[in-house]
Amino acid sequence: MNLRQRLKTAVVKHLFSYDAGDLGRFLQRSGLQRGDTLMLHSSWQPLNGFKGTPAQFGAALREYLGPEGLLVMPSLTYHNQSSAEFLAGGKPMDVRRSPSAMGLLTEVFRRNKEVVRSLSPTHPLLAWGKDAQDFIADHEKTNRPFGPQSPFAKLLERNALLLCLDVGFSSITFTHFVEDRLQDTLPFPLYETEPMTGTVIGRDGQQIECAVNVLSAVANRQRREPRLIEHLTRAGSLKQKRLGNSRMTWIRTADLVTGAESLAKLGPHFFDMLPTTA
Repeated sequence: MNLRQRLKTAVVKHLFSYDAGDLGRFLQRSGLQRGDTLMLHSSWQPLNGFKGTPAQFGAALREYLGPEGLLVMPSLTYHNQSSAEFLAGGKPMDVRRSPSAMGLLTEVFRRNKEVVRSLSPTHPLLAWGKDAQDFIADHEKTNRPFGPQSPFAKLLERNALLLCLDVGFSSITFTHFVEDRLQDTLPFPLYETEPMTGTVIGRDGQQIECAVNVLSAVANRQRREPRLIEHLTRAGSLKQKRLGNSRMTWIRTADLVTGAESLAKLGPHFFDMLPTTA
């Protein structure tokens, strides 16, 4: 480690560090209550300031939420790919063995024996806490992995807090649920015409073939997420603050849905509209 790195480490350790108690107080100020539902998106940085390991960070979240709460994390098995590209590769999602590609915290969380994982081939979720099994149930039975029959809809029912640790708003997969909800406001299809097939290997080793609707290429091209971020920030529902050397961003699911719906209605939409033809 060179001098510059040693100095940076020392500064973070002495001036920008926090422990489990500090994390709990931050969550309380953010409006999260014991027994609530929390979905975490994260990137574990070596100098994020937390005085502990990724496992201890996850334990602090579980301790804060308590046995009546629910902690959720994404566990997609691919990164820097679209769902269509992943499915085209034909690689199954093994619910027991496929590692999460959504950051170190999620992989550590996945290995906890009390954590369960949904059977979606493209958007499996991890859950711990009360009703965790019911929360993830039947994810493989819907062809819209973040549609109204998915666990993402249950995040809205619970008005979960969506929290980002050192990742941006674009990491929030719940936004795809919002897009599914607003697809009738678009002049182009949100999903490709034909579903693709994904394979899941279940807890008993059984192979399950699932039909999956994937986001259309045109929807991915026309999405303008910065408009939604600006709208939510201006409304005061999307918040950001530093805790130690960690950048925290958070919003409630109901606020995200309400904000997106108002933007779609009043304009400009967070998708660019294609020019109409005569």
